[in-house]
Amino acid sequence: MDTTRHIEVCALLRRAESAAQDALNGDQAAARTALVLVTDARQRAEDTGPGTCAHPDCSNELRYVGRGRRPLYCSAECRTDVYQATQMAARSLIKAPRTDAA
Repeated sequence: MDTTRHIEVCALLRRAESAAQDALNGDQAAARTALVLVTDARQRAEDTGPGTCAHPDCSNELRYVGRGRRPLYCSAECRTDVYQATQMAARSLIKAPRTDAA
């Protein structure tokens, strides 16, 4: 884990610790906040760093902000290019119906 990520995780855990203490005193909103902060800290600690775009001709690094699914493509353009290439390949595999006169 790099130094910046370590500092971020420690800060999140400190905030979660404070929220957990408030939750022990009966504050339900603090309990939810503590859960969110601990989850975020865990995700950041487990994050292996940015990957690269799944487009075969692109080598851009991916950006992940820590919410939702991790992206596969660096941009909508790369995602669209790969989708269109996949569709064209699928269409080329579909055979035209035979018109044999029996």
